Order: sequence, then C-alpha cells, then structure tokens
Amino acid sequence: MSLKVRLFLGVFLFASQVAFPQLTTNSSISLITVGSGQEVFTAFGHSALRISDPDLGIDNIYNYGTFSFNKGFYLRFTKGELNFWLSTAPFYRAFYSWTVYENRTVTQQVLNLNHNQKNALFGYLENNALPQNSVYRYDYFYDNCSNRIDAALKKVLGENIKFSPESIAQKHNTTGTSIRQLTHGYLLQNPWGELGIETCLGIDMDKKITADQFKFLPDYLMWNYDEAKIRSNGTWEPLVKEKVVLFQALNNASPPNHQFSPKAIFGFVLVLSCLLSLPALHKTLFARLFDFTLFLTSGAVGLLLLFLWFFTTHHSQINLNILWANPFNLVVSFLLFSKKRSPIFLKMSLVNGLLLALVLVFWTILPQRLNNAYLLICFTLLIRCFANYWFSKASSNKIKTAQSIKGL
Repeated sequence: MSLKVRLFLGVFLFASQVAFPQLTTNSSISLITVGSGQEVFTAFGHSALRISDPDLGIDNIYNYGTFSFNKGFYLRFTKGELNFWLSTAPFYRAFYSWTVYENRTVTQQVLNLNHNQKNALFGYLENNALPQNSVYRYDYFYDNCSNRIDAALKKVLGENIKFSPESIAQKHNTTGTSIRQLTHGYLLQNPWGELGIETCLGIDMDKKITADQFKFLPDYLMWNYDEAKIRSNGTWEPLVKEKVVLFQALNNASPPNHQFSPKAIFGFVLVLSCLLSLPALHKTLFARLFDFTLFLTSGAVGLLLLFLWFFTTHHSQINLNILWANPFNLVVSFLLFSKKRSPIFLKMSLVNGLLLALVLVFWTILPQRLNNAYLLICFTLLIRCFANYWFSKASSNKIKTAQSIKGL
C-alpha cells in the first residue's frame, strides 16, 4: 500500500472516529444498480451505495442522484446548470419506490472490503453528505450518480482497486463507441425521448470516449465491478463477493406504438408535402397553412438550438441539427402570406433548398450523427422549398411576360 493511500485512509478513519460512528465487522457495503424505467430520465438506470450494519441499526442508501423540481428547474436543466446532491435515506424506502412504484430491476453487489476500507468509504460518504459538501454540478455523461460512486471508491481505495474496462467493452461489443451509440440501446422503447435528446444535444454525443468513461451508465459500472479486483492483505481478490437480484421487474411494459413514432408521423408529413406540391394543390389555403406550420416549427427549433448553443454550459454547443432547423425559416413562414412573393422569399427558398440538398448528400459522413427520422423532415423541407421557388418563379415570369405584352 502506497504512502499516499495510507495517509488518505488514516485521515478518513480519524475523521470518522471524530464525527461519525465506526462500522462493526458485521457491516456490509453494496453497489445497488437500478434498471431502466419507463420515463426518459430513468431510461439509463441508476446507481447508489447501500451501507448496512445490523449491530448499529444502520441500513441506508447513499444516493448521488437527488435533485429538486423547484422554481426554474426546466430552464436550469436546459442550460446545464442543474445541481444534484448526495442524500441518505433508509434503504427500504428507496427499494419500495424503485420496485412498487416504478417496477425496476434492483441488483445488489456486496463489496469485498476489509474493516478499515469499509470505515474509510463510510467516512468519505458521510463527510460528502454534509450540507457544505453534498452539492455538485450535474453532467449527463461525466459527472452523474454513477460517476460519483466510481470516483468515491477510486479516491478511498487508490491503488488497491483495479478495473478492466476494455475487457467489459469487448464483451458487449462497444469498444471505440460514442456516447450516442452507447445511449441508443436504452431509448429503443422511447423514440420520441431519443429524438428530443438527439435534437438538443450536439456533436459532443459523437465523441469516442474511453472504456473507463462508459461507467457513466449504471450497467457498465455494475459490469466493471463484476470483474474488478481489490487488494486486501497483500493479495488481489474479486471486488464483488456476492451478487444478487433483489427484485426482477415484471414484464408488463407496453411495447412502443410504432404507428405514432417519429418516423411514422414524419413519413405522413412527407407524403402530404408531395401531394401539396402538385400544381392543382400548391396554391390552396391548406398548402399555405401546411407550409406556415412546417417552416414556423423548424425555425422555432432552430432558435432553440441557437439558444442552447450560445447560452448553455453543457453538450449543446455545435449542433448540426441547425442545418435543417434553419432559424430563418421563421421569416419564410410569414412571407408565405404576402400576396406577391418578394425576391427575398425566392432567394431564401432557393438557398435553403440547396443547403438541404447538400445535407442529404453528405448525411452519412457528417461529423454529427443526426437522428434518421429527420431525414424525412429534410426531404419535406427540400420539396416545399423548391416547390415554392419553382411556382413563385413561374408566376413571376408570367406576370413579367404579361406586362411586356401589354406594353407592346
């Protein structure tokens, strides 16, 4: 054991003796992994630590995933300025919520820690749970409930713990994958949730992260702990001495309704745009209302992306969704109702159409992987841009021809 680790353990043992009770030899510390839930914010699972000591009457959960729905929550969440904190609660209360209310699988891994290591980790968590220490700035991928637990064990155990993250990645065929690829499998049951996440989060999701960083996902933290080793009394032993599923989620979740999936809805919109581009329907009031809704909505999404790009502190900077969600579409949406299509309208329709055509040509090699449902929206916008340009240009030419004939 290195001198630094000995000093660190000594400090925490001393601090725990002063401020916190000492765990007995009958105590246990476990990693609790909670499976995916039905809501988007529970789709990736959850991690917590359980500390149990029958002799002291302790059986608490240490949860780094605590937050509050107070005033300004959604604005702060959007801006990446949301604070989470470490809280403690009786284990039975959290277990009841995860199982009875949320129907989520709960897995427990009892950690193979010696008495000193247990008390060092217990002291670290108790100190971290103090009001002046508990709050931290949450990050989706680099500082969440799972990251915090992993950091706590690494801090307390130092060189006495080792992982094999590359081996875990190979087992799950995720070596060299990006954050977007890792999270995709957790959102298959919630395509609209995935669409929202992939709309607001930018090119950062396509970064290739290290296998050790995969542990931002609770499943990867659990799998890594399965194969981790801990040094105790000079010998390396498995970190997990017992693993048990405390509750298996009941298979009563309804399958996703693909009739109303993003691809189904956007496909219908694409077909409608093709029909409204026919000469007989293009000038109808319904066609104008369709275009107004289409360009207004895409322009509003573009404004949201600009806000996230320049006024947030997380992973929304540099978002190539703005290539199809052009903020200038807001201007186009209101120019649609002018009696005479201005040259500005024609130029904006042509330029936007050409930009969309380029996006479609280079779709598969863009540095940011855009959600495939937006392919349908790109085609829809492309068709309506060129239809508006073509028919407006033809109408303008007819007027010019008529005026020239009249002048003769």
